[in-house]
Amino acid sequence: MHSQSKAFRNDVLLAEKLVKAIDPNALMLKLANPARDQPTDWPQATPENFSLVMSKMAEVARPQDRVLLLISTHSNPGLLNISVGGKHVPPITTKALSDALAPLNKVPTLVVLSACYSGAFVEPLKAPNRVVLAATDVGRTTFNCQYNGNNTPFAEALFSQSGAENRSMADWMGEAQKAIAAQEKRRKVSPSQPRLFVGDKAKAWADQPLKNWLQEP
Repeated sequence: MHSQSKAFRNDVLLAEKLVKAIDPNALMLKLANPARDQPTDWPQATPENFSLVMSKMAEVARPQDRVLLLISTHSNPGLLNISVGGKHVPPITTKALSDALAPLNKVPTLVVLSACYSGAFVEPLKAPNRVVLAATDVGRTTFNCQYNGNNTPFAEALFSQSGAENRSMADWMGEAQKAIAAQEKRRKVSPSQPRLFVGDKAKAWADQPLKNWLQEP
């Protein structure tokens, strides 16, 4: 959602690659505010377009469907920042994202937030049939989100992880946490402490290999 780093749009492509490898028929809805020199072939990730996508998704999603929502951006505590063409527009708040996801409460939903301070969204987004993966704890930052970064560390640790399709949500997240901790130790930066939430009704599908959950029923 932020045009001041190439990593954010690249994260979407990385996630798409994993999902398409598991289910070639998966429906993808992609928004991006590309950095300079990146393609502009997707609709912009404006608050209006985000709201439209979420409302349409809620209209068509059936209880047997699965939804994966990835948001990659710069952020402040409780705010997912949006920059379009280098200009800041109103961010997505914890309440706005919680409200947008509320119509999907009966649909198995995985939310991945690759942003600093994204742990602040975990509590507001908790729901029985939902899994939330956040790049950091409430008051912590991540690293390597500069303009020329290929991917954010959290998205890369998840979506480029070898064998990810055969791991449960907890194991998938655990491998990502280990990879990020190793990088942070090597770089001598403060731990970001990525967070995981699994709702009570989500445990049945979260314990399956990722490919079992994502593959078309």
